[in-house]
Amino acid sequence: MALIPLKQTATIIRQGEKDDWGNGSEPVELTLKCRAEETTATVQNQLGEESVSDVSFLFDKLPDIRYDDEISYTNELGVTVKRTPIKIKPIRMPNGKATLTQVYV
Repeated sequence: MALIPLKQTATIIRQGEKDDWGNGSEPVELTLKCRAEETTATVQNQLGEESVSDVSFLFDKLPDIRYDDEISYTNELGVTVKRTPIKIKPIRMPNGKATLTQVYV
């Protein structure tokens, strides 16, 4: 159970892995509960460069989200945001366990 209510859902789209011939398999989609906050923020990406984020997601625990995945989210007004993560930041408790993961897109 998460520390905060997770009322929204986001779809994680991961491209299929390529075989020896270079043919890719079907993309894998995973739908997770989250909390989406549509605010503009300046964050540092994994290379240390500054980027502008429009949406930040809070996921329960530590889901398998990678920088080459695509996150799709549709808000209450029907506007769909579909982008790759800029920054993935686990939030840990004092005992070291990840309780939430914040993802900026």
